[in-house]
Amino acid sequence: MIRKLLCCALLAALAIPVFAEDQAVPIGDKKVGYALLDGIGQMFHQMAATGAGVPDTLEKGIQQFMADAKKAKAQNQINPVFYRRYAYLLAVIKMVAAPDPGGILSPVIDRELGQFVGNVLGEEWKRSGGEALGQVANAIAYEIIDLQMYVDNLEAREKLRKAWDEKFMKATPAKKDAAPAPADR
Repeated sequence: MIRKLLCCALLAALAIPVFAEDQAVPIGDKKVGYALLDGIGQMFHQMAATGAGVPDTLEKGIQQFMADAKKAKAQNQINPVFYRRYAYLLAVIKMVAAPDPGGILSPVIDRELGQFVGNVLGEEWKRSGGEALGQVANAIAYEIIDLQMYVDNLEAREKLRKAWDEKFMKATPAKKDAAPAPADR
């Protein structure tokens, strides 16, 4: 039953281009995407170089990055896919750095960080100790790189999608063989 549902979902996804007008994701302004990503790296570099107070500097930086991303999205300078992934990245950074002295949010944070590490690195999150923090830091770095690659390849991505759609829209279904003639007895 699950296989049938999965097959139906895949067929529906492939049929969308046939029924939809234009499914292309707007590209936006690459410079804005790059600036948003560079801002995160610069913030961490500045904090490491100056030894600035992590919680305050990080909180202000994350709030500013989110405000900049919302503004860029409203002005169609970044596309919705980039925006959602970038906002999620900021949320992960905030979860890692935000104090939770009572451990009230621990189950939620553990679930989200485990999912983030799994999705980005394909690893099981260690959940505690220096190795766990290293995994999250590595996943954040790779997600920044993945977002950079996403911005770099938007045109190629859309070109491939159009080629994929055309390939299957032009394909003709296989003809059914004619029923065999009944055998003489």
